[in-house]
This record gives sequence, structure tokens and C-alpha cells, in this order.
Amino acid sequence: MTDSTVRVCTLCNKDFDPDAPSTLYAEAGEWLAREVWSDAGELCPLCRENRARLTMMYCQEYYR
Repeated sequence: MTDSTVRVCTLCNKDFDPDAPSTLYAEAGEWLAREVWSDAGELCPLCRENRARLTMMYCQEYYR
């Protein structure tokens, strides 16, 4: 991770590398960030993963 690619997550305030490999949950979270909450690129992989998991549990309108 180089200093030029480090970003700070807007939810947890931790540094993250936006170019790091993603899990499937993180990719789903990125889709939600882009299409629903309009904060794509601002969340770390863990926050994207958590958002995707919570959405699958509580927001049925996105998976039916």
C-alpha cells in the first residue's frame, strides 16, 4: 500500500487501500454504496462487507 492510494473510511475512520482485493461481500457492499447510498469509494472493505451482510438480513427489497 503506497501513501498515494491510502484512503480513510467514512464510517470507521480507518485507513484502507481501495485497490486491495475484495471479497464477494465487499463487492456487494460496493454495489450498494454506488447504487443506494452514493458513497462508493469512501468505505473500507470491512464496512462494505458489513453493509452487504446487514442488507441481506434486513432489507428484503434488495434480494427478492
